[in-house]
Amino acid sequence: MATVKGIPAEMDLLIASSTGEHIEAKVKEVYIETDDGDLGVLPGHQPEFYSVGAGFVRFKDVEGNEVTKILFKGFIQIEPDIVRIGVEDLYEPGEINVEEVGKEIAELKEKLSSLSEEEEEARRRLESEIEKRESLLRRAR
Repeated sequence: MATVKGIPAEMDLLIASSTGEHIEAKVKEVYIETDDGDLGVLPGHQPEFYSVGAGFVRFKDVEGNEVTKILFKGFIQIEPDIVRIGVEDLYEPGEINVEEVGKEIAELKEKLSSLSEEEEEARRRLESEIEKRESLLRRAR
């Protein structure tokens, strides 16, 4: 790994999705939308851990190519020389089927409306799923 005055000039990026799409790249920089806000990562970054409901990841590889993907439901682990991202799904911009996600949201809202007030845990899970899918729709548009 190349270094500049003790700081690495590149890092590894590993993205894995439960749908089988994987990315492995040597990168110069990574920008991620997390549940806690936008994050920029350069080689040598301090270790951190984040969750992501739905958000963009943009990175520049060592050849200078810029890549953008949409992440859905997962985590980000940052180490000084590697960024690991594990997600339920990984999309190309423009690939998300807006109509299908809209139907999923409608179905989840219908399930939510049928729950009693006593079913608090189930309500929270459904509300969280609805929020994540609505966030995914915003990124798809």
